[in-house]
Amino acid sequence: MRNPLLSVTIIVVLVILLCESLFGLFSRYGDPMRSPDHYGHFADGECMMLVEVAKAPTHGNNSLKVNAEVLAVADSNGIQHPCHGKMLLFMPFDADTLVAGDRLLLCATPRQPSPPNNPHQFNYRFYLRQQNITHTAYVKNNSFRVVAHSDKGLRHFFDKMRMRLVATIQSSRLSASSKGIAENMLLGWDDDMQEETQDNFRRSGIAHLLCVSGLHVGIIALLVSWPLLLLGNKRKMKIIRGCIQIAVLWLFAAITGMAPSTCRAALMFSFISIGQMFYAKPPTLNAIAASALLLLIWRPLLLFNIGFQLSYSAVCGIVIFTEPLSNLIPLPEGTVRWKKIAAKILARLRSLFCVSLVAQLSTMPFSLYYFHQFPPYFLVANMVIVPCAFVLMLTIIILLVSSFWPALFNIIGIVLNGELTAVDRITSAIASWPHSMIEDIYFDTPMLAMTLVMTCLIAWMTMQRNKKLIITVLFVSLILIVYAVIRERQSSNQMHCDIYSVGRRTAIEFFAGHTSYLICDKATAENPKAIDFQTKDNRIYRQCRSTLILPADTAYEDANILVDNYFIMFNGTSYRIVNRNNRRELSEYVIHIDKLLLCDNPYVTVAELRKRYDFDTLVITSSNSQSYVGHSQEECDSLSVPYIIRK
Repeated sequence: MRNPLLSVTIIVVLVILLCESLFGLFSRYGDPMRSPDHYGHFADGECMMLVEVAKAPTHGNNSLKVNAEVLAVADSNGIQHPCHGKMLLFMPFDADTLVAGDRLLLCATPRQPSPPNNPHQFNYRFYLRQQNITHTAYVKNNSFRVVAHSDKGLRHFFDKMRMRLVATIQSSRLSASSKGIAENMLLGWDDDMQEETQDNFRRSGIAHLLCVSGLHVGIIALLVSWPLLLLGNKRKMKIIRGCIQIAVLWLFAAITGMAPSTCRAALMFSFISIGQMFYAKPPTLNAIAASALLLLIWRPLLLFNIGFQLSYSAVCGIVIFTEPLSNLIPLPEGTVRWKKIAAKILARLRSLFCVSLVAQLSTMPFSLYYFHQFPPYFLVANMVIVPCAFVLMLTIIILLVSSFWPALFNIIGIVLNGELTAVDRITSAIASWPHSMIEDIYFDTPMLAMTLVMTCLIAWMTMQRNKKLIITVLFVSLILIVYAVIRERQSSNQMHCDIYSVGRRTAIEFFAGHTSYLICDKATAENPKAIDFQTKDNRIYRQCRSTLILPADTAYEDANILVDNYFIMFNGTSYRIVNRNNRRELSEYVIHIDKLLLCDNPYVTVAELRKRYDFDTLVITSSNSQSYVGHSQEECDSLSVPYIIRK
């Protein structure tokens, strides 16, 4: 077998997938709070903590985000407990002078992020757990102080070097937009990145240029390998060249902050470099499999990390499919010199076309599953911009090196600004084309599984040159198409209701086919961004194509729904919303309601509700306080009232 480690890695992936999906084995046994010394066992409410900054702070919308390691906690009795564990701190902007290694004494209330309150909402708690972060805490202005400044160690050294390089770019003649692109491309520093520029790159299908990963590490490896070719191709020289290349790659990873994407790429290229030391034709797939295997043995839950999935699917796709696809595109041959030159240029363009196409298609299943969007002009953007990436990174490096010579530094700054401005204008133009981003694409777990099975079968067929597998691929494709048609029919005939928590207020969405009606209070209705943030994923799952937002106290009627001052009739079921605004409203007779919704702490007893309404089920929403929910639950139990608590 040519790639034994690939087979081992596939078996490990399947074992992890089955054990985690069926039993939650790795989540349970990999939980940091299983350790008796974890700070979560000692931090009860507001407490004093000694923490060490793990990474340089990054700017959020309203605060600084600081990854910290907790070293000690003082409990409510003042007893100090040495402990460990990662925590995400949200700190005021004047804490931006902190660097990795600084120790802080602070007073805060650690809290575990709550699980998703709404259907199909992004699980922020699970996202942090993948990084071994169990708690978050908000730190006020005067509730922390630095007790020790770290000025030793490699972590502090590289953190300081990175900030100096950022400062050098900031002092150049680049425009504000160009500075953000340059810092992001070479150093992975996105604090100065403009939102409009970032959105243009995303809509153009080249957002990967702004994340230091395989492309950037590959360019660094190429820049290092070229001068080292002078050492020759003897075994000893190959080993020296490989060692230098690996050292430079990890130096680059350290300077860019040791981001997971950079470390994965550096590890992959390190294994590839090791293969090049000892083989004339190194087994690239074996090297990639070895890096994945090492990471999964170290941390099995990385298999479910979005970055891990995108990185390895892209690289494996490029290695497996690029050459066969290139062979399907013939090039003209000629003996005349200009025809030979033209053939070489066309060969380069063909290679770029195939790599861009394969990388996008290989990652497309995960992109559709997690982000539900697809940039149709990705080939145009990649064909134009990606070839410039090598020149851009080389120019940025020259700019940083020339900072000791002001005249050259200014000249390079002007040249680089022209390059980055051109890239910015091209991406902006492509992003402005009609339908530059197809959004809200429905793609669920069964679709992802079937697409990955198809991809693996095609990859196996390509590697083994076994055309008999084409029947299996077509069969899986047919199942996928049938499943998609069934889901489309189900969504077109659906009559469904979901309850959300939007900014501590309740919103109710009724789905009638591909149309939905969202009922909420006036304040929430005037904030569509907050509504979209909490409800968008569920609408995609329900394949909703149009939404009408209605204040609960309005009057509206069509063929699907009737809304009249907190009363709703939908699909033969009647609903009544009771909140602070209408809790004391009385009617001349008892109204029959199928579902009575208690929202936003109306502070009315269940006994009072029974006097006013003849309801079948009481629905207590998550917008109520825990004490009110508990009191209402007890009262329902004592009065034998059917109830549902929506968390």
